[in-house]
Amino acid sequence: MAPKDSKKKGKTNLDDLKRELELDEHRIPVEDLYRRMKCDPIKGLTTAQAKSNYERDGPNALTPPKTTPEWVKFCNQLFGGFSMLLWIGAILCYVAYTIEVTNNPDILGDNLYLGIVLTTVVVVTGVFSYLQERKSSKIMESFKNLVPQFALVIRDGQKITIKAEQLTIGDLVEVKFGDRIPADIRILEGRQFKVDNSSLTGESEPQSRSPEFTNENPLETKNLAFFSTNAVEGITFLL
Repeated sequence: MAPKDSKKKGKTNLDDLKRELELDEHRIPVEDLYRRMKCDPIKGLTTAQAKSNYERDGPNALTPPKTTPEWVKFCNQLFGGFSMLLWIGAILCYVAYTIEVTNNPDILGDNLYLGIVLTTVVVVTGVFSYLQERKSSKIMESFKNLVPQFALVIRDGQKITIKAEQLTIGDLVEVKFGDRIPADIRILEGRQFKVDNSSLTGESEPQSRSPEFTNENPLETKNLAFFSTNAVEGITFLL
């Protein structure tokens, strides 16, 4: 039986998740949506509006997960796993040498030399492993920015291409076959539009999307498409 505190914490997290899904942008009429977003249905947002929204809400990007401090990674390599056994062996060698020297000051320092060797091995191995892990992490981080995602957006009545992270609430976006959905969006116009939701829901078949409101649940309705999914068919205009 789980502790009461754990139950309360789990219930709180569930309630927070439900609140995040309590939205009505997919239900309200398109005219009300334009009015709420302060967006012109033809010209889209103005440059000033987009800048103001961006400064208010920040970039259109997922919050990166907390990273492990470098000193923690180094300590894990230096003291984790098999390294800890080597440290224990080195410490036992130092203890044995201390006891031997106390009883006989003229004794050879075999245990001391062995302790020094073990310490050297574990330190060198830990430093090498840490540097290799750091190098691999930097390579993976460089891959994230290797091919930046762009979006075709309508602002001031002109179609322009911008980085997806510069999108703001109220932007009119055009998505075509093969594009990655640049944000959570409501579909205003679409022709045979389908998205691949396998990364979110595990569904293997492409899911059709249209301007039609079909479900109160935002995760089930057909007039919403979600960030990071892929457009596999058709063309659509979104807000």
